[in-house]
Parts: sequence; C-alpha cells; structure tokens
Amino acid sequence: MSSPRWSGFTMTVLFILVAAVLLAACGSDPTPTPAPVGTLRPTFTPVTPEQPTEEPANTASPTQTPAPAAGTRTPAAGTEPAAASSPSPATPKAEGPLPELSGTLFFPVFDPADQTYHIYSMDLASMEMEKFIEKASQPAITSDGVRIAWRSWDQEQRGLLSRPMDGAETWKMVTFSEAARPDWAPDNERFVFPSRQEQDRQSRLYLFTGAGEEPFIELRTHGSPIIGRTPAYLPDGKIVYQGCVESMCGLYLIGEGGDNPRQLTAFKDDTTPAVSPDGETIAYMSKLSGYWQINVINADGSGRRSLTDDWYWNGLPVWSRDGEYIVFVSTRDENWPDNFQLSENTDFRLWIMDADGENQRPLSDFTFKLDGVPAGVPQDEAWGWIEERLIWAP
Repeated sequence: MSSPRWSGFTMTVLFILVAAVLLAACGSDPTPTPAPVGTLRPTFTPVTPEQPTEEPANTASPTQTPAPAAGTRTPAAGTEPAAASSPSPATPKAEGPLPELSGTLFFPVFDPADQTYHIYSMDLASMEMEKFIEKASQPAITSDGVRIAWRSWDQEQRGLLSRPMDGAETWKMVTFSEAARPDWAPDNERFVFPSRQEQDRQSRLYLFTGAGEEPFIELRTHGSPIIGRTPAYLPDGKIVYQGCVESMCGLYLIGEGGDNPRQLTAFKDDTTPAVSPDGETIAYMSKLSGYWQINVINADGSGRRSLTDDWYWNGLPVWSRDGEYIVFVSTRDENWPDNFQLSENTDFRLWIMDADGENQRPLSDFTFKLDGVPAGVPQDEAWGWIEERLIWAP
C-alpha cells in the first residue's frame, strides 16, 4: 500500500503534464488586444484608383463647354463663363407669332455628306427656302441687291466669285484660294476682304478695285500691312474689322485707305462685326464670357451691351434693312432657356430678336450644320463657322 505522500506527489506531476499538453494544443501566440473604443485606425487610400468612385445620386455632372475661337475647335477642359454659374438668358423666349418681315436671308450650310458649304436663301415673307449657290459660303450682296459675291469652295475655281442676282455670268474676282469673306463698299463697286496668301499665313486686309493689272491693293497703315479679319463697311466708307495693333487686340475702325486706326473693343476674340443700316451701331460676337454671345456697341466704341447671355453659341448677327431686328445663328434648342446640352459639331438654328435684344425667338424650325472644313481645303485656309456670315438682302 503506497503512502499518501507519494500519491499526492504523483497527482501533482500528472496535473503539470496535463496542463502542459493543453497549453501546447492552444498555440503560443498571445490573444490580440482590441483597439480602445474611439481609436481610429488609419485607412489606406490609393493615389490612382483603378475604378472611379461612384458619385452620390444628387451630385451634378460637369457641364460640357462649347468649342471656342478661331483656329481651335476644342476649349481647355473646365472652361466656364466667368460671369454666370447657370444659364441666364438676357430675356425669356418670346411667345406669339413672328413680326412681319420682308426681304431675303442668305446663309451658309455645311453639308456633311458633300463635305462642303452651300449658300441657302430664305424668303422672309413666306419662309420658303432653296439652295442658292453650291460649294459656296460667306455671301456679300450689294446694298441695291443687284450683285452677290461669295467665297468659292469649288476645287475648280477657288477664290472670290461674283455674279448678278439673276444668275447671269459668274466672274472670278480674286484668284487666291485664301481670299475670304468679301464686303461691298457703299458705292457697290469695290469690296474689302481678308486673305492669308502670304508666306507667314497672317490674315491681311485687301481692297478690290477691279482697276488695272492689279485689281486689288493691300491696305496699310503707317507703312505696315493691316493684319485683320472679318472686315465690314460703314455707310460713310470706314471699315471695322477684327485685328491687333501691337499687343492691343479687338475691333478696330479705319478709313478705307487704312488711316486713323481706332480701337473700339479690347478683347481679342471680338469678331464678325455687322453694321446697322444707319451706321450708328455695330453688332458683333464675343467670347469674353467663355461662350460665343452677341454684343452691340456704338460706332465710336462706347455703350457696349450684351444682347444674348447663356451657355450656347450665338453669333453671326445681321441687321434687318430697317434696323429694327437682328437675325443670328444659335445652338439653342426647343428647351432653351431651361436646359443646356451641347455636342460636338451641333446643329444650329436661325433666331431673331429686336435690335435691343428683346423678343428672342426661333426664326424657323430648320436646323443645320454650320461648322466644318470643306474636303480638300487645308486647315489654315478655313476657320469654320466663326468666319461665316449671314446677309439680309432687299
């Protein structure tokens, strides 16, 4: 019979062995200590996630910006008008019928199928339209409505052409393919036009006289050529154009001989001036706000006023013969002014407003393309829709 002391010793050893086996089975790592309540653990954020983070449903998407000025079709990303945070037209869309109109409107249409421009005419009394001259744009009509000149995109006869309005024989007035956008003088015999035919490809102003072996002359001021675009005559024979004198750019006014240049506006993209019949007011398009809009100034450069103010393209103003209305092109759709959507090379419509900007409304439901470069024409010879023009003839 064993002694109780030995039995107690044996039990102690067995207890120690069992405890050791249990500890080995549970592993040697200590139990992790939970973070204290309220302690934030750092979260890893990748610099460039492979998938964009889904935006909340009520987050507004960025508004697409329209294409800008001469020579560049795509604006810098994120460009927005400085003056407005949401579409804010100067006046609401007018209701009711159009005013009684007379005369004929001539305007260019870019045909994507033919890859060229055509000049269309619209009888403003009946609103009937027809294709007037093919492979042509930038029309100019004498004040008496007898002759029309235009820029030809026909590869067989590029340059500036002219003919009587009744469709008789066509004359090639200027043979340079770079010659553009003619505008008749008040005497209906001469016209001013810009051209980039020189090696530096700068747009210079020329005067077509039709006299002698050199039917046109380069306009100069202080012995230097006048670098400019989109010229237009005033009734007194002065010329307004888009240009720069040294680093000062905008609209300028000169005498027909290039004398006494006077700066009227101070923004480089002010362009396509259209002079009122009485010569007192000049309408033009400007991109000062980030979007093409129509402004007017007095002929001395004072009294600038905005006639359109929204997030669309508005441009190419032309005056009615009595000076009461202005027709222009716009990318506004039937949802204007409540909704904005602009896509590349979007459709244009003809709009009309009072000379003070009131009663803006569509002239017709006809939509058309306006921006394009005709097939076979070098990019530096065509500047798209901002070099085009409308004409309101008798």
